[in-house]
Amino acid sequence: MTTILNKRILLSLGMIVFVAAAALGATGAFFSDTETSTGNTFTAGAIDLGIDNESYYNGMFNEGTSWGLDWDISDETPRQFFSFNDLKPGDWGEDTISLHVNNNDSYLCADVTLTSDNDNDITEPEGNDGDNGPAGTGNGDLADAINFYWWADDGDNVFEVGENLLPAGPLGNLNVGQTATVALADSDQNIWGDNSTTNNALPGDRVRYIGKAWCFGDSSFLAYPATDQSGPINTSPIARPVVCSGANENNITQTDSMTADISFRAVQARNNTSFQCAAPGVSQGPTVGALLSAYDQPDACDVNVSNGGNEPNTIQEGVDAATTGQTVCVASGTYNEDVNVNKDITLSGDGASNTSTINGVSTAYTGAVVISANGATVEGFNVIGAGQAAIYIAGARDGVTVRYNHATAATGKNAFLTDGGQSNHTISNNLFDGAASQLVYVNGNASVATPSTNVDFVSNTFGGTATGPLLGMEANGSSITLNKFSGTTSYTSLETFEGNNLVNQNNFNVDLAVGPVHVVNGVAGGTQFPGTLNAENNWWGDADPSDNTTGLVDSSPSEAIAFPEN
Repeated sequence: MTTILNKRILLSLGMIVFVAAAALGATGAFFSDTETSTGNTFTAGAIDLGIDNESYYNGMFNEGTSWGLDWDISDETPRQFFSFNDLKPGDWGEDTISLHVNNNDSYLCADVTLTSDNDNDITEPEGNDGDNGPAGTGNGDLADAINFYWWADDGDNVFEVGENLLPAGPLGNLNVGQTATVALADSDQNIWGDNSTTNNALPGDRVRYIGKAWCFGDSSFLAYPATDQSGPINTSPIARPVVCSGANENNITQTDSMTADISFRAVQARNNTSFQCAAPGVSQGPTVGALLSAYDQPDACDVNVSNGGNEPNTIQEGVDAATTGQTVCVASGTYNEDVNVNKDITLSGDGASNTSTINGVSTAYTGAVVISANGATVEGFNVIGAGQAAIYIAGARDGVTVRYNHATAATGKNAFLTDGGQSNHTISNNLFDGAASQLVYVNGNASVATPSTNVDFVSNTFGGTATGPLLGMEANGSSITLNKFSGTTSYTSLETFEGNNLVNQNNFNVDLAVGPVHVVNGVAGGTQFPGTLNAENNWWGDADPSDNTTGLVDSSPSEAIAFPEN
């Protein structure tokens, strides 16, 4: 039965075909036309980035770091933008890098990664100049001493008026393994001004140039007058060099070495309208501000304080019971007392966020925590001031450490305060808060005629409000780095009276009631203190640092976007 059915189906189909053929033949006399498209093809386009480099070292063409157009610079003989093994202070170099994208509009990003920063040996001159080691991987000083400069060049190897200078600085601003990303052309910007292409992209089949210079030492890196490349003037760095001075360098970089990777990325622009080299609002730099949650109370404690029980019931009793070099551990709880740390000990709370809280009592010129001994450490507390300061270093002290605390000022007072004569302190990972006069202040020569030196503020958060500065600094030779200034002040974020301090890699994003001035290199008694304050590589709340400082302040280069924050 199945066979018969199949045959019937085939027979029926045959009849249909016959009828259709007959019908088709009957129409052959009508007008007709046929258009046929043959060989239809899809072929994927390509994004291929080629690079060539022209390099100069101390004003002479350097063949070893120069090459012609290469579409694979990481092949069997990798190309290198710098490879110099006998640097001396004052040495400098310049490269002009040509970037070629084959035939498609493309976005372009640059990534610089510090891959090593080593101290290979501690020579006698290094030790004499203060390099106490230890030698080894990651302990080098060279990456901090070589300053880099990048700009949108016209192809003549010289930074000229009208060319776009990009944010840069020493590679030592990066941690080993960390990458800094610079957008050359993305949906937000094009450093060469190619605004007629797809969303600021680099045009296909066009050449664009990046200038890169470095200086082992200091350079003002001023732009030369623009020249016509076709004219008779020799426009190369041979005639117009990088002006580099090594006069301020000493011996601590001897035998040190550093290495870095420099990468360029090309990404298609078509159908990719919102591409950014880095995610919006994200910096590739270090994280700034206090991270109180990173604190752990020590396991080994010599004296334990508990708010109740058989152990000392007050923190002061614990301090009194300890001897030099011992650690006093304080359990969670609220301690209504003023504490005087009058010996070289470590006083450790259970953590500011875990609320080992010291509520100050006296409203006199004192602190809820007074540090009156050299070498003392106070860590892990929530300190609430009642008197002049929450934390107060009294007298001339040396080698004090204050870390992982939340210090809150009494109204119109200070969260942290020192007398003059301070030296070699580390103030790190603290949150300073409250409705203060001067939120944090380090006294010295300007106010009390007793100089202070080397009081470093690292990874702190300056919050709250203040009628004066969030940080007033009269100590010289000090570093103010990796801090977050997020409080409100009617004066300025930072006032310093010493030009030889370093203010580097901070976020100044406070709400200033009287304008955008974040850093003041101050005047005392009508006299400007000597020296220009190094305030490079900070985020100023906007892309233009020029309106954010007063006095002798070097604020360039600066960050294009804010550092990530704790």
